[in-house]
Amino acid sequence: MSNKHIFNSPQGLVLKSLRGAVALNPALRLHAPSKSVYVAHPSLHTRVALVAGGGAGHEPAHASYTGRGMLAASVSGDIFASPSARQILTAIELAIASSSSDKSSLRDVLLIINNYTGDRLNFGLALARARALYADLKIDAVVVADDVSLLRGGALVGPRGLAGNILVCKVLGAYVETGAALEDVKRLADAVVGGALASVGVGLDHCHVPGRSADAEGRAKKGGGKFEGPEGLVAEMLAMILAPRDGMAEGREKEEAFMAIGKMHTEADETVLFVNNLGGMSQLEMGALLDEILNQLDASDIRPRRVYCSAYMTSLNAPGFSLTLLNLSRVYRTLHLTAQDLDILALLDAPTDAHAWLGVRSWPIYSNTQTESEAEAEQLLRTLKPRTEESHGEGRGEETTYWRAADISVGQVQAGIRAACMRVLEVEKDLTAFDTVVGDGDCGETFTAGARAVLRALDNGELEIGKTSPAMLMRRLGGTLEDSMGGTMGARAYFFFHRSPQLSTYTLSVLTFS
Repeated sequence: MSNKHIFNSPQGLVLKSLRGAVALNPALRLHAPSKSVYVAHPSLHTRVALVAGGGAGHEPAHASYTGRGMLAASVSGDIFASPSARQILTAIELAIASSSSDKSSLRDVLLIINNYTGDRLNFGLALARARALYADLKIDAVVVADDVSLLRGGALVGPRGLAGNILVCKVLGAYVETGAALEDVKRLADAVVGGALASVGVGLDHCHVPGRSADAEGRAKKGGGKFEGPEGLVAEMLAMILAPRDGMAEGREKEEAFMAIGKMHTEADETVLFVNNLGGMSQLEMGALLDEILNQLDASDIRPRRVYCSAYMTSLNAPGFSLTLLNLSRVYRTLHLTAQDLDILALLDAPTDAHAWLGVRSWPIYSNTQTESEAEAEQLLRTLKPRTEESHGEGRGEETTYWRAADISVGQVQAGIRAACMRVLEVEKDLTAFDTVVGDGDCGETFTAGARAVLRALDNGELEIGKTSPAMLMRRLGGTLEDSMGGTMGARAYFFFHRSPQLSTYTLSVLTFS
């Protein structure tokens, strides 16, 4: 957890952040007193305005999801504090008033509420007030409670609303753009949040609020229980979603599994995968986590129809993430509809002006597996004429006769190469220490990566010294080091081994007899 910030006080920070979000979209306006953001000129054909919000600190939610195709208005509280009922009522009124200059054609409103006590209380009060003030309008609400981790172990509180909230905003926002009536939007919303949306989150540490002492933050327990590495963590998180859940009340029957899984992926329920960075994870790790999640889903014959991964709903700079599955098939079963009646994937792919929504809009009907995609790349490269070692004048005859003719032991050459690699592994810490002083501290890792790659090539037969000439051996060593070392040293290894074949006999003699 980092406790260093550019802004060392929370005073005025939320309002400045909202102004920054509005500056990214010329269609948005900010009502500063209520910390509400709204679309100034919504689509004329829409009949419903979606309103959502919550405490600050979860950016880009919800101001940056305000725009045509998602929210009509959003409202922010202070950091990790629900907005007041008065603020929320103002956001509702802005969504209503912006819809038309003609009061007789004002839009109905649907509130999207996350299942937190403060949000439930304040949005509920605002809902009651709005219904009293605007009796001619239909104003309703849907509660997002997608955190399935709190459905286990007799938790005293109900499931929280996590990043699945943003999926709800996107699906409903696109549906609103089709001109759907409030009754239909609410029916779809209830089907999505009523058992078809499941999330699990994990935090490796607490976040830090600007201006607050680190000691006051406390420490968060690691989510997901005990686990062994990323594989074990992902396995436990997926098990929380996919395994049937025991009833919370004693004597209650076990609930049905979140989704049906057949013997083949074509028999499984169709899903959407939504992976959320809580704000403090590197993109490097998020990409690796996404790959691990997809691999484990594939092992269970689950292949999501859409995949999303970004910092959709953060917790300031918390190092952690959440994963969400939306069960499309379950939504259709609840609604007694098919994708031909209501294409939820098309709603996810639909354009939106909300600048924080990230997702590819063009997907094939069925995507290739990871193995198929990588095989396709290799096949594409093979369409070009390869430059093999043999094309550089290295015939097979020379490869098989050189060592015997030169009276050099292949075993001694291999032993010399292995000894050189083992010596590199022994001095890794020294190399790193020296490079930390004069460079970026990666020299030890770089050299040991190259040494291990050469040792693997010797062990698995990729580098058969008895079937190569000295010049070819140098080039193959250079290629192995280039592929495994990278950086400056990888390039230098390439030049040394590839561009100096005349040194090969002398070099091998040193390796053999030193």
